[in-house]
Amino acid sequence: MFNILVTGSNGQLGRELHELSKSYPYTCLFTCKEDLNISDEHAIQSFIERHAINVIINCAAYTAVDKAENDQELADKINHQAVKHLAFIAKEQNIRLIHRSTDYVFDGTNYTSYLEIDVINAQSIYGKRS
Repeated sequence: MFNILVTGSNGQLGRELHELSKSYPYTCLFTCKEDLNISDEHAIQSFIERHAINVIINCAAYTAVDKAENDQELADKINHQAVKHLAFIAKEQNIRLIHRSTDYVFDGTNYTSYLEIDVINAQSIYGKRS
């Protein structure tokens, strides 16, 4: 059996994946912050072991761009520290991790589409924490 952990199931991207997953031949386990605290390494590790996860799709994010300036600690916890935990555990367990980010990590001066290899230059706390 192929098991996919999808975090952030209550967000826009998580809800869309949930709808699309109805036609997937995989078992998708959709979690929200009440089901799985991704800022807790032990909770992630336990969930992965309990459900024999093969892939993690991280849709969880602090997305209030303007509020991130005043709520830096929470933005960092969700968009930086939690992702770091997911990446570390995925690497340690040889699990694929799919994580989407934001174009706010760039400064907006590029005249073409950004690539993953482009130099980041965030202009706000939100971009620095994503």
